[in-house]
Amino acid sequence: MAIDQTIPRLGCGRSIDEAWAAIKEPPTAHENGCVQCRTARASLANLAEATRRLRDNDAEDTSLQPHHVVKDAVMNLARAEVRRGNLLPVYRGDQGGIAMSEQAIISVIWFGADALPGVRARRCRVHPVPDIADGPRPAGTADISVNLRIAVASGTDIPGTAELLRQRIISVITAHVGLNAGTINITVEDFYDV
Repeated sequence: MAIDQTIPRLGCGRSIDEAWAAIKEPPTAHENGCVQCRTARASLANLAEATRRLRDNDAEDTSLQPHHVVKDAVMNLARAEVRRGNLLPVYRGDQGGIAMSEQAIISVIWFGADALPGVRARRCRVHPVPDIADGPRPAGTADISVNLRIAVASGTDIPGTAELLRQRIISVITAHVGLNAGTINITVEDFYDV
């Protein structure tokens, strides 16, 4: 069975979504014995409790309900805190190398995508381009590929918006991370009402 590389996973291979789906259930034998699952469950339990308290407070005063941008930012931050992702080698020299967390790069991509009207970034994965990943790499020459899933506002020109998004991702990766963006795959997986 192929594993979907776009889903954030714990070190033991379980997805954070699986842990979240079972948060109200007693821990399984695996979760009892796995440090990563126990840590994820504890963090998600705290998140669930905080969410429940906010929901209860907001139910009494509808003016306190957060805008979708706030909710998206909270979820992006929660996902970023759960797992930083793999370290991607971005520079190698005679005296050592520099690696960057996959999640740091993804945060820059989410920032660029969410700033585009009618686009909400969802899951994202980045990978070093395989043919140069293990070789010597001068600064500023690392290439990465991006797989980004998004939701778009209903009525959006999807091909035009995808091309704008692709150019924006190239710009933010180059300007904020100093890497070169190679292949950028964009999947529209949902619509939302404006």
